[in-house]
Amino acid sequence: MGNISRQFRSEMKLLPFMLGKLLGGIMAVIGFTAAILIVNWKVGHSLGDVLPSALSGVLGIIIFVLSSRLMTRRLSERQADTVNSDDRKRMSMLSWAILLLLGVLLLLFTYLITR
Repeated sequence: MGNISRQFRSEMKLLPFMLGKLLGGIMAVIGFTAAILIVNWKVGHSLGDVLPSALSGVLGIIIFVLSSRLMTRRLSERQADTVNSDDRKRMSMLSWAILLLLGVLLLLFTYLITR
């Protein structure tokens, strides 16, 4: 029982970083989607119309990367003896794969809608 509660507490300490990664991914998807929609659907758009959405997307990517690095650092501090470098690489690759998959799905969705 002690192992389960210890694991639960360590997961709860990582929750803010996971939520930060989720927030960053959602911001990136919504920001870049809005920028693409403005460029494709609005006639006579200017840089001022697209810039806030694009900056939101870039800020989302920055939040995602920072949360990922902070989570990796927290994992290395707390679980240095239980998490080896291969596991950390796999966790990082999984996060990036999910972000890239969401980006590809966004581009596919945008392509199909604007077609």
